[in-house]
Amino acid sequence: MQTFFARFVPFLVVGIMLVLLFVGLFILSNLLIFGAIVGMILYAVAWIRELLTRKKSALPEKKRSNRTIEH
Repeated sequence: MQTFFARFVPFLVVGIMLVLLFVGLFILSNLLIFGAIVGMILYAVAWIRELLTRKKSALPEKKRSNRTIEH
């Protein structure tokens, strides 16, 4: 009986580790997919908000003189 358990325990540990690995990968993939969906929704909302609230400037943009003033 002792030899049976001595031979069986490593297989049991490897089986448990494989199950934990697959469960962890499953949870990680679901989190990544959920995060990508939430990120795309937030990006779309920000993009639509930018389109709706964009104001055209009445004043022309100033040209830069490209000179450096050091103090």
